[in-house]
Amino acid sequence: MLMKFALVALVFCVGALSQRPSSAEFNLFCRILAEANNMMYGPEYVYDENVDEEIIKEMTVLYNATTGSMKDFGNSLWGTKEFLKEHPPPTDPKNREEAHRQIGNLIDKGEKKIEENKKIALEVNEKINEAKLSVAKGLYGEHVTVMPKDDKNLTEILNNTESTFVSSKSAAESCGHKEGKNKPAGKTLINDLFCVCVGDADDAQGPCHQNIWSPKSWPGRGGCNGNDNCKWTQIKFGPDDSRNPPLIQSFNESFQKIERLCREEMMQGNVKPENMAGLLREYVGMIGMGDKKTKKEKKIFGHSERNKGGKGKNQVEKCTGEKGEWSSNDPEKKNNNICVDYTNNKSEDGKTYNITWHTKFKNYTKIMQDAKQIEERILKNRAALLLLKSQAWVAYSREKDDETSNLDDMNVSNLFDGARVPPSFPFPFLFPLLYLFMIS
Repeated sequence: MLMKFALVALVFCVGALSQRPSSAEFNLFCRILAEANNMMYGPEYVYDENVDEEIIKEMTVLYNATTGSMKDFGNSLWGTKEFLKEHPPPTDPKNREEAHRQIGNLIDKGEKKIEENKKIALEVNEKINEAKLSVAKGLYGEHVTVMPKDDKNLTEILNNTESTFVSSKSAAESCGHKEGKNKPAGKTLINDLFCVCVGDADDAQGPCHQNIWSPKSWPGRGGCNGNDNCKWTQIKFGPDDSRNPPLIQSFNESFQKIERLCREEMMQGNVKPENMAGLLREYVGMIGMGDKKTKKEKKIFGHSERNKGGKGKNQVEKCTGEKGEWSSNDPEKKNNNICVDYTNNKSEDGKTYNITWHTKFKNYTKIMQDAKQIEERILKNRAALLLLKSQAWVAYSREKDDETSNLDDMNVSNLFDGARVPPSFPFPFLFPLLYLFMIS
C-alpha cells in the first residue's frame, strides 16, 4: 500500500520506545524519511491562468468600446453601460479607430504572454519532478525513473533490491565493512537503514527498536528454516514475547513495516517541520558518536547510546551485520556489528563524506531553486501584461492623434503621467510585479 507521511509538523515520540543502542539513529532515520516523503509528494506548480485572462478581459472591454459602429452601442453592450458613462471612448472617429487598432495589438501581445506562461509552467513542473526523482533515487535507488503514484509502481520499485542495496546478499558488503573505495556504504537511505537496524546476526536483539529484528534472530523459529530462507533484506517484526516475532516474507513488506512503525512512533506536535539540510548535518554529526567506538579511524554510524560492559568489552569495531559477542539478555545482545561504516566514504580532505543518498537529497534543494527561477519568468510576464493593460488605457483615454502615436515607446514612468487612467486601476498590485519586469 502506497503510504505517505502527513505533510504536517511531526515530532518523534521517543518516550514510546524502550532504550536501544541505536534508538537515536532510528529516531533520525524516521525524521529524514518523513521529510523525504514530504519532498517527494509535495505539490506541483499550478499556473493561475485566470489571473492573466482577467487582464485580457479588461483590455477586451476597451477594445469593444472603441469599435467603429457606435450606433446603439449602449444597448449592444448593456453590461458595460455604466462603464461607458464613466469612461467614454474617444469621440473622434479617427482617434477611436486608432485606439481600437492599438488595443487589439496589445491584446494579441497579451495572449502570447499567456501562451508563453503555460509553457513556462510546464518547465517549472518538469524541474519539480526532477527534484522529486532525485529524492526517490536517494531513497530507493537509481532504477527509479518515475515517481511512484500507486501501489503497483511502488511494488515494482521495491522489488529491485539489487539497485536499492550495495549487495542484497551481504550486509558486510553493503555496510562499508569491505576495504577500498569501490565498496562504500551510503548507496540509498534504505541500504543504510537496514545496516543500522537489521543486519543478519544470529540470535541478536534489534538495536533500533523492540519490534525490528534481524531475520536470523530466534534461529529456526518464526519462519526461518536453518536460516536458509532468511535474507538480510527481510526483518522479523513484532515484540519479544512467547510467540516469537515472525519473519516478514519480502523486502517490500519489511520496509513498509518499518515505514509504518516510523509513522506510529511520530505524533503531531507544536514544532516547525525540519528541513533536510539540517537533518543531514545532524546525521553526519552522529558518525563516530558513542563511547564504545574505540577505533576512531573507523567512521561508524550506529550505537551512539551503547554502554554495557566495562572497558574493552562490548565494543563497536566493524559493521559486518554478523552476531556480536555480548551475550547478556538485554537490548545490546549480540548486535554490536549491526551498523554502517563510512570510512570508505570520506572525501580526500578527510573532513566531509561522499554519501550518495545525502547528495541526492541535497540536489533536491538546488533543483527546486532552478524551478523557482523559471517561475519568476511567469511573474515577469504578468508584470508585462499589466503594462500592456496600462498602455491600452492610455490608448483608450487619449484623444489627440499625436499623443496616441508612440505607445510602443512607452516606459514605466509614462504610467504615472497625466493620462486619464481610471481610479480603479490596480497600481498597488502593479508595483512589485513591475519591479520584476524592470530588472529582467
